[in-house]
Amino acid sequence: HRERIATTDFQAALERVVAGMQSRRVITPHEKRVVAYHEAGHALCAELLPSTERVHRISIVPRGQALGYTLNLPEEDRYLKTREELMDRLVVLLGGRTAEHLVFGQITTGASGDLRSVHDISRAMVTQYGMGTGLMSRELDAGDYSMSDATRRAIDEEQQFITDQAHRRALGLITEHRDLLEALAGELLEREALERDDIDRIVADVEGEIATPERLVPRNGDSAAALRADRQTPRPPFAPGD
Repeated sequence: HRERIATTDFQAALERVVAGMQSRRVITPHEKRVVAYHEAGHALCAELLPSTERVHRISIVPRGQALGYTLNLPEEDRYLKTREELMDRLVVLLGGRTAEHLVFGQITTGASGDLRSVHDISRAMVTQYGMGTGLMSRELDAGDYSMSDATRRAIDEEQQFITDQAHRRALGLITEHRDLLEALAGELLEREALERDDIDRIVADVEGEIATPERLVPRNGDSAAALRADRQTPRPPFAPGD
C-alpha cells in the first residue's frame, strides 16, 4: 500500500464513477475507429461552443456499457441554464453521431444514449422550460390527456425543429473543422485516451491557436455568421387548427 494519494488516483476514481469499471470486451479495429471518430465529434463540438463544459478527458477504452466516453467538467457550479446553453448541449450530444455519418457514411447503435438525452432535453425545452417559439413559449403538460391533437402535434414539431437545428449546427462545425476531427480521432486511435493538455496541443497544432474558455470560432467569417443566424432563427408560430 502507498502512503500518499496521487492525482492519478483521483482521476481513476472519477473515471470509475462517471464511466464505470474498465471492461474486458474486445472490439474490432473498425469498431475502434468508429468509436474514435464518435468521441472526437463530441469533443470537437464542445471545443467550438463557448457555453459548453470543457472537455477534461476523451477515451476509447471500453468502460461499463460504453465503448468510449468524453468527460466534460464544469468550471464552476451552476444551477440555471439558458436556451443557448441547452442548444449547445444538444449540438455536442449529436456531434458523435454526426461525425460517424460524415466519415463512414452510416450510423451505428452507439449513439443510443446520446439520442435519449437529446430527446429528454429537447422535450423539456418545449414542455417545461417555455423555450419553444410562438405559442409554444410556455409550460405545457405533455401528459395532459385533455390536450388537443393539434397541440400535441405542435409539441412534436417544435421538438423536431430544435433537434434538427442542433444537428445542422453540429454538421456545420464538424465539416468546417474536419482537420481537427481527423487529428483528434487519429491520436485517440494511437493513444486510446487524451487529457486536457493533449487536447489543447492538438487544437493549437491544427487551428493555430490555444483553446481558451472563450473557445474557438469557425475560421470562415461567413460560416460564423451563419451559425449565429441559425441559432437565432425563429420558427414560425404554430397556428391552432393547422
